[in-house]
Amino acid sequence: MADSPEKRKQYAARKFYRATVVCPSCLQRFRETADTCQRCGFDAHRVVQQFNYAAPVLEQVIDNAGVITPDWQPELDQAIARVERRFPQVGFYFCTVNLDDPVKLPEFGFWMMNACQLEPHQQEQDRAWSMLVLLDVNRGLISLTPGYALEAFIEDSAWEDALRQISSDLAAREYKQALLDLMHHAERLLVTAGIEAMRKVKKA
Repeated sequence: MADSPEKRKQYAARKFYRATVVCPSCLQRFRETADTCQRCGFDAHRVVQQFNYAAPVLEQVIDNAGVITPDWQPELDQAIARVERRFPQVGFYFCTVNLDDPVKLPEFGFWMMNACQLEPHQQEQDRAWSMLVLLDVNRGLISLTPGYALEAFIEDSAWEDALRQISSDLAAREYKQALLDLMHHAERLLVTAGIEAMRKVKKA
C-alpha cells in the first residue's frame, strides 16, 4: 500500500496579529483592502505614477546613498543571513536614498515594494515575505515596508520601538551600528511572533 501524502493544515493570516492592511501614508489600519485610504485619501494608483523612476531589481543591498561601505557590509550580510537561516521564508532588503520633502518615505517604500523587479531566482512569494528597510540619508529617516504575507506577523508598536532605539545612531550617522542593531531587534521580534503564532495554531 502506497504511503498517502501528508496533509498540512492551512492557516489564514487573520489568525495571527491582524487581518488588517496599513495605509502607506498615514499608517492607519483598516479591515478591508482599498485603493484609496478612508482616512487621508492616499491613492495607490497616484503614488505609482508619482514616482516616475525606473524600478530597481530587488537586491539585498541597494546603496544609492553610498553609506554602506565595503569595510562593514559583510557584517550586515552576516546579520541578514543569520536571521534568514532562522526564518527561511523571510527576506530582508536594504535601500539607502537621498530624498527631499514632500516625499513621504513610507509611500516611497510602498512604491518600491510593488514596483521593484525580481531577480531571476525570485518569485512573487519572495516579495510577499520580504521586509524592505528604507533609509533616507538626506533627512535622517528610516521606514520598514513588510510584504503582505509578512505583515500578518508584524506587531506595530514593537517594531516602532526598535526604530526608536536605533534613532540616536541614525542621527549621529552611525549607520553600521544602527542597521546591525536593527537586525538584532528584527530577529528578536520574529522569534516572539513565531512563538505567538505557534500558540494560536495549537489552540486552533
